[in-house]
Amino acid sequence: MRHSSLLQGLCTMLILTGAACSSEMPDFGGRWETTYGPMTLTQEGDRVTGLYVMGGTCTVEGRVNASGRLIFTYAEPSATGEGWFELSDDGTRISGQWRATGSTVWGSWEGSRSGGGVEGTKWLVILEAEWQTGMSEPEYSFGEMLATFFARVGNVRVRQRFIHDRSDLEKFALEAAALPGSVYMLLSCHATEDGIALADEILDGRAIAAALSPCRNLALLHFSSCLVMGGGIPGQIMSSRHDWNDGFIISGYTKSVDWAGSAIIEFLYLDCMLEKGMAPASAARAVLGTIDYAGEAPGGWMDAAGFTWIEPEGE
Repeated sequence: MRHSSLLQGLCTMLILTGAACSSEMPDFGGRWETTYGPMTLTQEGDRVTGLYVMGGTCTVEGRVNASGRLIFTYAEPSATGEGWFELSDDGTRISGQWRATGSTVWGSWEGSRSGGGVEGTKWLVILEAEWQTGMSEPEYSFGEMLATFFARVGNVRVRQRFIHDRSDLEKFALEAAALPGSVYMLLSCHATEDGIALADEILDGRAIAAALSPCRNLALLHFSSCLVMGGGIPGQIMSSRHDWNDGFIISGYTKSVDWAGSAIIEFLYLDCMLEKGMAPASAARAVLGTIDYAGEAPGGWMDAAGFTWIEPEGE
């Protein structure tokens, strides 16, 4: 009887343990390449929210049910609907269906966790407005110069894209959020203390913060632009959330900086981080300690650039 009771107790324990394991909630959080483009999902408990691009920034909201299926609704600029995802046993794929509001027809929606690199890769992402203003000027791009320079560094990948309006910034920021590794982002364009200039549109700090909200992999946001750090834009972006990565900073210039002068600063600044492995704030201090005109005082041959940076509160 004693052996029988012991065996029965062990069987009960195994059954309960198995039930606990089988009820473990699947984790849909992360960056995905899907049927309808890159998608970033964030999971807190059973609640899941996400963003993807389909004619603009689109949202996903839902909950994971008792069977482990994510039931969601989606909203696109010109459509809404519902759907569901299931996670593969190894956690690398999602599969499910969707249908538009008012429709009875379901379509397939598949995805896999983002590849294209390994964790630990450093991504230099340059989102650049076109500098030339007419046919009389030849095309030129600061991002292309940086891509050529950093091609020699093995664990660095460079992505340069031209942005013309808010939707371009939102689209490429969302795609940057899907990159596996740390993202060092440059916004390279004309600017003032009030915002960055994209074609006929000026984006202020709140608009920039909203576009960057999916980017949970940012190590740096640098404004390769004049004057931005002299206004409220950096503070608006930094205060837009409180979960920045350790060591994250926002940097740029308080003054109108010479083209060559800013290029010298930024080649050194980025090299300190991307090749030499320095933390962003340490790299910023190295710039001020190396280049005489970088800060608030002019150098021997160059006006002061006003290079500076801010860190999250408490750091």
